[in-house]
Amino acid sequence: MDLDFRSLFTSLDGRINRAQFWVFAVGFLVIWMIVEGIFGSSLFGRILKLLIGLGLFYPAYAVTAKRFQDRDRPGKTALYGLIPVLAAILLGSFGLTGDATGANAIGWICRLIYIGVGLWFGIELGILRGTPGPNRFGGDPLAAVR
Repeated sequence: MDLDFRSLFTSLDGRINRAQFWVFAVGFLVIWMIVEGIFGSSLFGRILKLLIGLGLFYPAYAVTAKRFQDRDRPGKTALYGLIPVLAAILLGSFGLTGDATGANAIGWICRLIYIGVGLWFGIELGILRGTPGPNRFGGDPLAAVR
């Protein structure tokens, strides 16, 4: 599996396979869990998560768009999941999702967004196979692997 990281994170063209998607997804989750584990919901932690969320929004869009395109769906479909997640990150960063004692109603809605989008992307992009052979977005990314 040959990964061109610059193209993977910056280009909206073409298709990627499940393995390439998981490289990004696991990397993002590890970064997020480290920041959460070290800084939690402190002011610095919230600011850092905001910066990470904003900084990784476009790379996340590029990766998920190409994966949707591998499933023969428009890349813009990724925005249906990424924009609510970014909104949830913003709400949490501004301290609107609860406090140290627990989540408020907005916090629970944000958790549902994380779970829903996580399940959707995990199944649709991480488990289900892409379109075999070429499709309207390019050649089969598995053709080079075989």
